[in-house]
Amino acid sequence: MKQIIRLLLVAGASLGAILSCRSLVLEDRSWCPSFLYYELLNGSLFPRYDSLLTVVCSHPKGAKIAGGTTTIGDVLDGRFYMVVRGTEAVRGWGLVGWKGLTREGDAWTVPIGDEYPPLYRFAFTAPVAEESFTVPVELVKEHAKVTLQFVGFETFTGAGGRFPFDVVVRSGTSGIDPQTGIPVKGPFEFAPEEKTIGRYEFTLPRQGDRSLTLELYGRESVYPRTGFENAYDLHDILLRLGGITWEEKNLPDVYIEVDYLQTTVTVSVSPWGTVDLDYEF
Repeated sequence: MKQIIRLLLVAGASLGAILSCRSLVLEDRSWCPSFLYYELLNGSLFPRYDSLLTVVCSHPKGAKIAGGTTTIGDVLDGRFYMVVRGTEAVRGWGLVGWKGLTREGDAWTVPIGDEYPPLYRFAFTAPVAEESFTVPVELVKEHAKVTLQFVGFETFTGAGGRFPFDVVVRSGTSGIDPQTGIPVKGPFEFAPEEKTIGRYEFTLPRQGDRSLTLELYGRESVYPRTGFENAYDLHDILLRLGGITWEEKNLPDVYIEVDYLQTTVTVSVSPWGTVDLDYEF
């Protein structure tokens, strides 16, 4: 009972209001709130139960009626929200892994120069007519983790030398509308660090156009970067060699190998199966 009361208070309801709704069946209880539960269909893919989950629920007219930040574990353990009962349907969305994004109206975007986070999303529309209702939701993978490996540059640097250029990723998509899943236009630029010799890792948002490029600059270049040494059409590489269209429900992870001397590129794609524990939420 203590746990139930605690959850009710967190949801913003008074204990008196709840008890008054548990009266005779014949009484008019249409004014009582509804209890909104989420059933996370693919929760087993998220071993990090402490991952933050931001949820917003509103009427079609735009009025926010429930929401906040909880965790994957709270949802799986039966956390609920209280919403006003009525004949109109409510809509809602949730984001996991949004650390680093900023909210501007309906858009969540990443500041220029920052890496896009490993983002997962769900959205729903549901009626609110009963005392309690459960919304089944499935988190969708809204990012692609890219591992980039340059080879064949030892001719210029010697064995064991670092890749002689800075790597910069650019695109015209900087975020997402969590309710619709539509990519948000905006400047995206990120310069990943060299993890090991010639190896880089970065995360891309779902793309909304064909502007995704990979550019190489002289070492120690600074923003705003100009005069790149070489550039690759990353959108075309992922589409033509990896078959990635960006309309896929769950975006895959990608390994790209670039032979800098031979100017050849190979791509391998890994469909999403489980959440990488190395991801920072």
